[in-house]
Amino acid sequence: MSDSDEQVQANEVLLRLLGRREHSVRELEQKLSQRGFTASIIRVVINEAIARGWQSDERYAELWTRHCLQRGDGINKIKASANIKGISAELLEQALAAEEPDWAGLCFVRLCKKFGPEPPATPKDRDRRIRHLLQRGFTYSDIKQALERQSDPLAD
Repeated sequence: MSDSDEQVQANEVLLRLLGRREHSVRELEQKLSQRGFTASIIRVVINEAIARGWQSDERYAELWTRHCLQRGDGINKIKASANIKGISAELLEQALAAEEPDWAGLCFVRLCKKFGPEPPATPKDRDRRIRHLLQRGFTYSDIKQALERQSDPLAD
């Protein structure tokens, strides 16, 4: 297969991928590489997609960050996942600044969604809730505020 044929095929795959959802450059590189395209062809088709406005890491970072916030993820989980997705720290900070998340509020919503509005009855139950929220990526200070808010019936 000639380079031009391979480039046409790579371009078709890239367009199908981008037609489904936004992808970061890193994701596109991985998916095209898995399909057997050479690094030089991958670079060419991705650069063309960027130049035409079909692919944008900034747009991807905004959409992905919004999705993580809606899913109930905390700052630590979002930061850890961003690097894997190919989102730079700068792009992540820009996307988070645009969303202006209330981490303590999101933590409280996640807490109530998982465990209901009642405060923990035992220290063991409290520890279980803390572990769950830590695994979801919330900071201990946000968790503490959420638990205090849950314990104070006058807070809402």
